[in-house]
Amino acid sequence: HNWDLSWLARFTPGETQTYEIGLGRKTRSPSLYERYTWSTWQMAAFMNNFVGDGNGYVGNLDLDPEVANTVSLTADWHDADREQWGVRVTPYYTYVQDYIDAVQWDSAKNAPSVVPVVDDFAVLKYVNQSARLYGVDLSAHYLVASGTGLGDFTLEGIASYTKGTNEDTDDNLYNIMPLNAKLAITQQLGPWRNTLEGEFVAAKDDVSQERNEMQTAGYGLAHLRSRYEKKTWSFELGVENLFDRFYEHPLGGAYVGQGTTMTIPPLPNQPQWGTPVPGPGRSIYAAVNVKF
Repeated sequence: HNWDLSWLARFTPGETQTYEIGLGRKTRSPSLYERYTWSTWQMAAFMNNFVGDGNGYVGNLDLDPEVANTVSLTADWHDADREQWGVRVTPYYTYVQDYIDAVQWDSAKNAPSVVPVVDDFAVLKYVNQSARLYGVDLSAHYLVASGTGLGDFTLEGIASYTKGTNEDTDDNLYNIMPLNAKLAITQQLGPWRNTLEGEFVAAKDDVSQERNEMQTAGYGLAHLRSRYEKKTWSFELGVENLFDRFYEHPLGGAYVGQGTTMTIPPLPNQPQWGTPVPGPGRSIYAAVNVKF
């Protein structure tokens, strides 16, 4: 029996500012694979991986649902009509009881590994532990120019930072996005809306040691989008990763397409662990939307 609750209070002292405080409780039960996959045999365990880190996983019948309790604060400053400028910042803190994490497992002894595997894939078993996460989300916009011969120009930006820690082991939580931000300049000219966006991601240094999560380098990307919109239809054309830059996405997981993929360690001269999945190269897309 899972209970999810939320409570929000908002204070608006004037037309140009709003303050909020929120409390929330979110519960997640273990999945079938987290609970019922019982085999510690490497090949079978590796088939039970739904997190993308290349490791093998064993289920745990004794898992309890994880319960996350969050408190967040939001400050929103803006002009009266919210069109000229605005800044919104939201810090938050979450404590997770019975967080479903994993520990390296010794299949021969059916117990946690005494000597951990380092810099390689391993077999792990899902367990309940405690975790905490905290961070801040920031967004802002500013109307740079209005009514010019080239239309209106708006500068928009968002940024996010999250830190996650396993309180039982003091290890970093797996798959946490590092500091990242997007900055975009948008031109609005009649039915045309053109956007040049920069995406910036810091190096991922806080990784899960238990899962041998790989570090990734920081990077910056450029995206270009153009949209023509009428009342009942619109057309959009865009280019993602405009300069075709190679990068490793921090949440892309492990590349396991080289070497042996069903046993560890791999055969000699067949590297396996240590290669993150690269992000997409230059991508061009087009879309038509019709309303009726």
